Amino acid sequence: MSAPRCLVIGAGRIAGGFVAPLLRAAGWDVVLASRNPAVLRAIDEGGGVWLRTGDPPIERWIGGVGAIALDATDLPRIVATADLLATAVGPTQLPAVGRMLGPLLQERLASSRSSVNVVTFENHRRGSELLASGLIEASASLAGQIGRRLGIGGAAVWRAVSNRVVANDGVRFDADDVEECYADAISFVPGAAPLDGAVPGIELVRSFDDRMVEKLWTFNAGHAAAAYLGWHAGCATVDEAMADPEIRAAAASVVAEAQQAFQAYLTMRPGSSPLPSRSLDSILDRYADPVLRDPVIRVAREPRRKLAAGDRLIGPAIAGMAAGLRPAALAAASAAALAYDERTDPQAADLQRELELLGPAEVLAAVSMLDPSDELARLICNSYQDCAVRRVAP
Repeated sequence: MSAPRCLVIGAGRIAGGFVAPLLRAAGWDVVLASRNPAVLRAIDEGGGVWLRTGDPPIERWIGGVGAIALDATDLPRIVATADLLATAVGPTQLPAVGRMLGPLLQERLASSRSSVNVVTFENHRRGSELLASGLIEASASLAGQIGRRLGIGGAAVWRAVSNRVVANDGVRFDADDVEECYADAISFVPGAAPLDGAVPGIELVRSFDDRMVEKLWTFNAGHAAAAYLGWHAGCATVDEAMADPEIRAAAASVVAEAQQAFQAYLTMRPGSSPLPSRSLDSILDRYADPVLRDPVIRVAREPRRKLAAGDRLIGPAIAGMAAGLRPAALAAASAAALAYDERTDPQAADLQRELELLGPAEVLAAVSMLDPSDELARLICNSYQDCAVRRVAP
């Protein structure tokens, strides 16, 4: 009996540094689809990828990983025969991926009675919805198949994968050794390739949004805070930023506030169950991991998305305010994100132009859905003015 096969749209950090190793360890064949010729060539020539984890770091070869171009003539056949499909492209790319996959999935379902599941490894609360919107835009008839023969579910990945390097002997990924992932059990259809138990490291959960919020708020919030504060301090990597006592203390305060907000959030959601809290020091130590060498501009990229109402900074701040807390650290981190003026980041550059025209209160209203008279908006604006003063100080 041949091994099950998963086609992953994407060959970036999460695809190569988490999804491929996890599935290969469970006995799956994996094919990564990408537009990058250098990555495709490096994976194809070796038939796998390198993964570097641990402290001290251990490098191991993950064989049995193939690659295919997104415009390859063989891609429709692989989509039609894969036991499982997955994406790991970043949330902003999901609608376009859906438009690309739509006709291929429509053809698959029309020519076969089998069902298929798609997992979005995007660490985004609406990842499956963004993909579905693109699928339906390209092939409207798929709307009637979602939830019946086509399952689309999100996944919350706890592993941090910081770098992808194309070297002479293949593609290397730097990651920590965390193998923890939660996928949306309700969204997958029965009769398709199983995930629960079949892939150790992926746990199917019914309260998926709780798990996704936990990851975004209690890990990603502090990670983003360390990156934004590190950028303002001139740091190149997150571990360098965390070596600064003031930045580490600020990140610790952000995580502590986010943890309090998350527990308050769970008590306000019908059907939610308490989740065990994670050690603050264990989270901070992961940010400070020198093996990752995580660039601050990678973690800080797309500040508009990170400042969205339900995302890692504003989400826990709003929940904290609703619970009677004063999220000063989250407000300061949000202000640092608002003032992130990295010219190589198109979102950051656009945000700075909007700030010049409208000011922070109006930008927060548009980006974070905060009323300018809201107390949280005032906290962030006050911290933003402090950032601006520090930036122009001699």
